[in-house]
Amino acid sequence: MKFVIAPDSFKESMSALSAAKAIETGIRRVLPEAVCEIVPMADGGEGTADCLMYSWNGEKISCRATGPMGEPVDTDFVWLRERKTAVIEMARTCGIMLVAPDRRDPLRATTYGIGELMRIALDKGCREIVLTLGGSVTNDGGAGMLEALGAKLLDEAGRTVGRGGEGLRHLAHLDLSLPRKLLAPVRVTVLCDVSNCLLGEQGATYIFGPQKGATDRTLPMLEAAMEHYAGLIDHEAGLELSGRSGTGAAGGLGYGLLAVCQAEFVSGSEYVMRELKLEEKIRQADYVITGEGAMDVQSLGGKVPISVAKVARKYQKPVVAFVGKLTGDMEPYYESGITAVFSILRGVKPMKELLAEGEANLSIAAENFVRVLSEQQ
Repeated sequence: MKFVIAPDSFKESMSALSAAKAIETGIRRVLPEAVCEIVPMADGGEGTADCLMYSWNGEKISCRATGPMGEPVDTDFVWLRERKTAVIEMARTCGIMLVAPDRRDPLRATTYGIGELMRIALDKGCREIVLTLGGSVTNDGGAGMLEALGAKLLDEAGRTVGRGGEGLRHLAHLDLSLPRKLLAPVRVTVLCDVSNCLLGEQGATYIFGPQKGATDRTLPMLEAAMEHYAGLIDHEAGLELSGRSGTGAAGGLGYGLLAVCQAEFVSGSEYVMRELKLEEKIRQADYVITGEGAMDVQSLGGKVPISVAKVARKYQKPVVAFVGKLTGDMEPYYESGITAVFSILRGVKPMKELLAEGEANLSIAAENFVRVLSEQQ
């Protein structure tokens, strides 16, 4: 019997790889000879780099870079030596979890550290950069990243403008020639499941700014600064880049990339499934097992279990999803291709205890499911 095990991470409890191994352990307690193909998954956000590293036998490159509020942070990116590809998770260097709520300030937060990581990757002979957006605490339109790549962002007096969203309103002259030169031979792939444009009521500032520390007072200031910045960039590029889908993600970082290269925006979950050849693996499986921390209405928007189930449905493969928390009407999940959903919780306990017991509970849930299968053989 062959199982494809393709879960997402269970946030704050276990990584996608840990979840997959817990499921495998449960299966093998009942069917020691089962074939288990582990394919840890992600949707382009947190954990994506680790999934690609595991499946492609990559390595982590540890380094120090400029953090979102200007202080140095210990961070890393995944280096896939044979492909000469760097996978950079934005959240690891300028993510919202790196800044305490009372210190979050998009007027000051910068993406400079992302540009520093890109320079390190380029120095290693990188031919492709995969950048995962999401979880950022910045709102600078990628200006900090551009500066780290050698762009000149100057005010009327010829001085470098300050970093963060505040600095954008002082921008008068820009020179993007060096970032364009550096990225010309490199393929840049942006994993992004957000379709928001850069500006407006549905743009980077007004939709995502509040969770990054923007207030009713600072939101208009940030939007005005971003409009000014976009006007200069669009004029310099000769294109209305700011109106493109996805440019509002991660405080406009993707917009900054479009200004200097032909960045390709793709769905994170679709990219991971394609690159890990999940469809071919599912085609040869008897059962597909997936899962995530919480299955709710957001899961239907393209989260890992639903994306996996849609592929499995093409080959009429049964799909079982294990989750921590399950809410809402079940019918939409079944219509998406999931055969059954099981919660792994084994009692009412404080959240801290439930998170700590996640791997053990997931393994037991998988074992119980496979015991049912074994009785049918």
